Amino acid sequence: MRRLLTTESKRSIKEAFKGNAVFRTIDAAYKEQEVQMVTLKFSPEEIWVNCFIGFDQILKNRDDIGEITRSMWNDTFCELRDDAQEASRLFKEEELITATSCIVYCIIACMMASDDWELIKHTDTLMSQIAERSELDPIVLPFDKNIESDFVGYIQKYIKVKEYISGKLESPKSYADPINPIATPQERTKAKVGVKKRLEFMKGYLPESEMLIMPTSHFDTMIEAVEYLIENDVVKKQESKLHTNLKIAYLRYTFYLVYKNEGKCVPRQLWLDFLIETFSQMQNNKDSLYNHFSDVPPDYDRFVKPKKKK
Repeated sequence: MRRLLTTESKRSIKEAFKGNAVFRTIDAAYKEQEVQMVTLKFSPEEIWVNCFIGFDQILKNRDDIGEITRSMWNDTFCELRDDAQEASRLFKEEELITATSCIVYCIIACMMASDDWELIKHTDTLMSQIAERSELDPIVLPFDKNIESDFVGYIQKYIKVKEYISGKLESPKSYADPINPIATPQERTKAKVGVKKRLEFMKGYLPESEMLIMPTSHFDTMIEAVEYLIENDVVKKQESKLHTNLKIAYLRYTFYLVYKNEGKCVPRQLWLDFLIETFSQMQNNKDSLYNHFSDVPPDYDRFVKPKKKK
């Protein structure tokens, strides 16, 4: 398949794979460099596609990993150069080198996330190829700084299902993430209804108390932000953070249940980002959110069936 993309293909990839942990990491890591047009005129979408071309080649040819990795950098560079010439896209050699090194480092990251020594042991070969041709910091640091929390989990699931992304990229109509397929409009509508129903208890009072869980205006703002997230896979900015009188453990677990049930069309990382962006009590509790998202607090059922508003 071709290693460079049309504008239409880039847009389609961004939509179809917007919940993909690898794509989100690469987009955050290298978009600024593409915009600056200094040494990298390749889009994050193209780096992502080429990452999976290389990673899938390794996964499908495990008996030949040594040979594949020994020539990975050179093969990628030459194919990018040839495709660029055919597409009449003029790149300086430095730009091709930078793009190739970014792609190979993304492949390394996927191999490291595999938790499979048969893959991991070949990453030193690839890293030495990058180091021979590129300065490491501009390649490595942006990626490592922006790596998604579910990156490792995504790669390990991806390896198990054996449905290779590189085989789904011939046409925008066939773009589909084998792990996190994009929900249809009907599925998103159903998700919004289900999530709102689950969160209805937050309009009520705390158990055995006259204290509202949250003001009505805050509840309405929360639901609006939830529906925006489900519809767009984007966390809405909240300049004024919302406050609830739920303890952090109960608020956190409520949205874990949302993620595992009605809101599963939205990736885990986005629900975590939503909690941090939306609620005031999460601002100083980010570590607990990541480490204890699924922890069940004591007597949780009492909180989700509180007294109704008078």
